[in-house]
Amino acid sequence: MNIHVPSTYEVYRGWQSIQGTGLEIGTTLLVGAVLVLACSMVLFLLPTFIACRRKVHNAAVVAVVNCTLGMTGVGWVIALLMACLLETDASRHARLRRSEPATFLTVP
Repeated sequence: MNIHVPSTYEVYRGWQSIQGTGLEIGTTLLVGAVLVLACSMVLFLLPTFIACRRKVHNAAVVAVVNCTLGMTGVGWVIALLMACLLETDASRHARLRRSEPATFLTVP
């Protein structure tokens, strides 16, 4: 009966083929972390993007509220509401041409 007992080197080489080189695993983790960070930043700045896309009159105020208070969660919801409900530039100019009084929140 001939029994083969693998050497330490053979065990190590077999483990490497299963595990990967380490560089591949580290690169995958790094790319995954960067993607998660990028997606979370886009989600965090969503109220600012909405305010800029809608051309809200005070988009800078929405951005300041979002960046300073957004981490609390409540501040992020407030910034999102401001981005969705504040008056746009076009409706503000039309209102000023008609000389109507301003309201705090004008729903488009």
